Amino acid sequence: MFDRLRQSLALRLAAQYAFVFALATALLFGALYWVLGETLVQRERVNVERRAEILATVYELRGVAGVASLSSDPSPELRAFFVRLVNARGELLWSLVPPDWVETQVQLIPLPLFGELRREVRTERIPQNALRDYAIATRSLADGNGLQVGRLTDSRAVLLQPVRRAFLPAGVLALLLSLGLGTLLAWRATRPLRLVSDTARRIIETGDLAARVPDAGARGELAVLVRQLNTLLDKNAAHVRVLRETLDNLAHDLRTPLTRLRGTAELALQDTGDPAEAKAALSDCIEESDRLLHVLEALLDITAAEAGALKLDRDRRDLRTLTERAVDLYREVAEEKRITVTLDQPAPVEAAVDAIRLGQAVNNLVDNALKYTPAGGRVTVAAHQEPGAAIITVSDSGPGVPVAERDAIFRRLYRGDASRSQRGLGLGLSLVKAIVESHGGTVAVDDAPGGGARFTVRLPR
Repeated sequence: MFDRLRQSLALRLAAQYAFVFALATALLFGALYWVLGETLVQRERVNVERRAEILATVYELRGVAGVASLSSDPSPELRAFFVRLVNARGELLWSLVPPDWVETQVQLIPLPLFGELRREVRTERIPQNALRDYAIATRSLADGNGLQVGRLTDSRAVLLQPVRRAFLPAGVLALLLSLGLGTLLAWRATRPLRLVSDTARRIIETGDLAARVPDAGARGELAVLVRQLNTLLDKNAAHVRVLRETLDNLAHDLRTPLTRLRGTAELALQDTGDPAEAKAALSDCIEESDRLLHVLEALLDITAAEAGALKLDRDRRDLRTLTERAVDLYREVAEEKRITVTLDQPAPVEAAVDAIRLGQAVNNLVDNALKYTPAGGRVTVAAHQEPGAAIITVSDSGPGVPVAERDAIFRRLYRGDASRSQRGLGLGLSLVKAIVESHGGTVAVDDAPGGGARFTVRLPR
């Protein structure tokens, strides 16, 4: 359990977020602390400079007595200022030291050198020890003397000390709160990922292909991930179902020829003394073997075409030659069933195709049309061109294809109810679809204008 929590994505995300939050909070507090401290110091400097300006004006009007009289104001705000008058030689003329000042610290404040008359105010921040700082304003007077006004800046430390004391517990509390809330939010946000993991584990352990990731109410990328994974599972389940149906149909449809092949072989092995019967039995074996090989070759061709590995020898061809060959090939079959086969191809239809492979597809379509067209019916093979496409259609006057089966008939070994009475394994249309799509085209079935089915092959020119 501990290892799972340690490896939890939610916990790691929460820890990273908490670290970033703590770092950002520390930087923000440091910046605010520095800005607040500098603001307080600047305020003290402004007060000192203003007081120095006032005392300099009083000195110009009333001399040292006026400065002493004004500095003796009993107001605590005014008595907090340090005042010192010195002459040009640095000798003390008069001074006022506030009660909270230490004399030794006053002695450490350097006396200004007034070599010339200066009207500006100069502010200095003089640290005397680790606990007390001073702001000093120096002013040159008209008679050559100098004025110094100072004030303690300990108010900054006094005001900021509670802030420093409150930051540590508040920061720790905020860090723990952010870690807890971050873990909760990250745990909720990553719930779809855990559902995906649980569904995958369930499929692996139980083999239940019907398992799907529940809708956790997620939004954004995780919701898209869940939907795409469920779609992938649906497609995989469909492929597995089709594979099972294919294997079942293949086992069912191959049972008869294999049984017939075995029976013929046993007949040939019997010592009847008639070489003609043995020769006929062996001929039947060869015929059944060829039929089985044809089925396997068709399956291999379909697999290769669907995988994009079917080799095509493309050449610019007039598709009318392929349709004419197909009609000639099945002319005798049509005559036996008294089916009228019509060619409708008034103009050349050229496309870059593999004549042999596409010829197989056209032959299968014509054979399929003749197989399901009743005696006395008709089959029409047409070829024409459209902008950017070459079209081959094979129409019949048979029963047609139900709408519900129009997609299924192109699956391997699929045989509808109407085709159960016909000889075949259900590979012809699968092979047509695989060959046409390997050429970059499409094949579809719909209703023929006069009734029956119409297969349409559309190829890029």
